[in-house]
Amino acid sequence: MSLRRLLGLSTAAVSSRYLSTAGAVSGRLRRSLSTGAASSHPPPWVIIDHSAEVDRSSSAQTACFRPVGPPGVSSISAPAHLIDPTARPTTDSSKVQYLGGNVVQVLFGHVGAASGDGHLLLSYHDLRAEGPCTTWDLTGNPEIQRFVCNPLTGQMLRLPDIGGCRKILVVHHMGLLTQADGGPGCGPPDRFAVADFVFNGTALERFLSDEGKWKTVMMGSPGGPLLPREMEMNQETVAFAGRLWWVDLTLGAVSVDPFADRPEIRFVELPSGSVLPAPACADERDLSKVEERALSMLELAKRRRIGVSEGKLRYAEVTPDGPFLLSSYALDDGEGSGWKLEHQVSLRKVLADGGYPWQENSAQSSPQIAVLSMPVSFTSRSASTSSSWWTCTMGR
Repeated sequence: MSLRRLLGLSTAAVSSRYLSTAGAVSGRLRRSLSTGAASSHPPPWVIIDHSAEVDRSSSAQTACFRPVGPPGVSSISAPAHLIDPTARPTTDSSKVQYLGGNVVQVLFGHVGAASGDGHLLLSYHDLRAEGPCTTWDLTGNPEIQRFVCNPLTGQMLRLPDIGGCRKILVVHHMGLLTQADGGPGCGPPDRFAVADFVFNGTALERFLSDEGKWKTVMMGSPGGPLLPREMEMNQETVAFAGRLWWVDLTLGAVSVDPFADRPEIRFVELPSGSVLPAPACADERDLSKVEERALSMLELAKRRRIGVSEGKLRYAEVTPDGPFLLSSYALDDGEGSGWKLEHQVSLRKVLADGGYPWQENSAQSSPQIAVLSMPVSFTSRSASTSSSWWTCTMGR
């Protein structure tokens, strides 16, 4: 089934040129924004909040994208009735709704992935419990629904449930990849794939729009390439060069072509000197150790990122102290087996030259990598917004 038909796209909806950006969405789209917040002159690129809000008051048939020029953060929301067909528009803006009797419901979502041409994978969780509720068990087993969304048109395509069950949550790092018949840069996409690794990386759980169903596909080579150690994905999945890339910020990235009959894994290690020892395993029965390990990974994610910018897959990192050395690498051409250092600068000096000298032993936050834009640029962010932004290149 054609992605163009599924999402109601015309040939004018997407331009003939596609450009990827870091960690998120890209693509120069001709079509003007169709939401109420749209203007004839959208910003050249935007930062999209990770959260996908649910609007219980809206009766619209499409999602609402609110673009804001950087460094402001854009947002996307969807009417509740598109997620839960039993929902009815209400003036009550509360996130908690009584469904009848003592049953209460909370709907919340997030931007799970982005393709290289501007589509988003939105995931929504439906939590229900006996009321009144003063706390919610977010570690429970809520129903989950997934949509592919064109943020410029607001069109949302509901994906079928995996295995016919909405409570299957074994896939946590899904990626979204689109494909045009003429290849990259040859018009609007004709199909898409949503995929994630299952069974410890020996298989791929994928949805192909041409097939219209989920399928578990074994990898092409048993065991795949010999990896230095087991990988732990701790960044959003990246779409680049006809492949999906899963990232371990302590080790490197693995990629596959999700459209292949027998997907083959490729592995690229982080630049020399950036590979870290494997994080110590935490006893899952010791919640304090589990939390400590998770927090350490979050701290690392503030200083490292793999993304796409200027048509290249890039890796950027900043040291946590000292001169705050910011390094930017690009994946080698050809087989992409290594990284080339392109830029390196001391942020301590940059801050001082800009009138913001670093004060030792102060409450200042260390520089952090927020987004990789087009062209490559870096922004500082606070700890409270860690891993919560996507970037998106918009068309004029």
